[in-house]
Amino acid sequence: MLEASVHPFLRGLRTLRSGALAVLALCPGTSAGAQTSPVTLFDPSASLGVVERAERAYWEGDATASLRLLESWLTNTPDDVEALWRAARASVALGIITNQAAVESHWYRNGMAHSNEALRLDSVHVEVRRWAVASKGKLAVGTGARETARLAQEIWELCHGLLEDDPDESTAHHALGILHYEVMKLSRFKRFLARMFLGNEALSLASWEKAVYHHERAVSLEPDIIAFRVGFAETLMRRDRKLEAMDQLRRATSLPLLHPGDSDYTGLAHRYLNELSAERNG
Repeated sequence: MLEASVHPFLRGLRTLRSGALAVLALCPGTSAGAQTSPVTLFDPSASLGVVERAERAYWEGDATASLRLLESWLTNTPDDVEALWRAARASVALGIITNQAAVESHWYRNGMAHSNEALRLDSVHVEVRRWAVASKGKLAVGTGARETARLAQEIWELCHGLLEDDPDESTAHHALGILHYEVMKLSRFKRFLARMFLGNEALSLASWEKAVYHHERAVSLEPDIIAFRVGFAETLMRRDRKLEAMDQLRRATSLPLLHPGDSDYTGLAHRYLNELSAERNG
């Protein structure tokens, strides 16, 4: 479940501000220490109306309309970084809410294309890096082994870059927690093969201890993000820390639904709670 962000990765912001929104149920809001790059490759006043309308559509729950506005604008203004990362965000949201695997992959690849172009133009922009992590993380779950390994390394590098700039970057902690979780839940034999034939830092340095650490940090930094608590609970369950997992899940189900995918995460939390309760009572 590489959902970094996914969801990444999002926070309940309803007003437009440069570089202040982040992942999917995947990404929380900007940390206090984070800085958005001042690089501008177009006239920002010209795009303000488009970005404003796209932002409004997104927060009103219409990611399709948001993406349509942004991609139409990008046809003639392809260097608009602010439009590019928002197009990546809308694409990730559309992937999250669909129930068809092929369609889901299409949206995540679309988001990755927009975020890769934004990275090419401005590789230090915080929101660009967050949504690159989100799109790559969501795609990595359902693609082939070699592409997954490549994407995992890209996520690893982006997250560690974010943490170098801001150690309290919760999006990066959440994504790294999921990355460690996904590698470590493989059988030892599969991990051995992956590290031997596809080896990179993301695969070779994974551990349960790091999964727990990064999930715990993400939750402590952004306690109201449902996806963060569910992700932490999944890792705790794998470590047989079931009472702690149940606590995280109960907290997750009590939080308000603010972001695309929140209802799915809440439903998953209820399912896990029912399974754990049945196990204890059985």
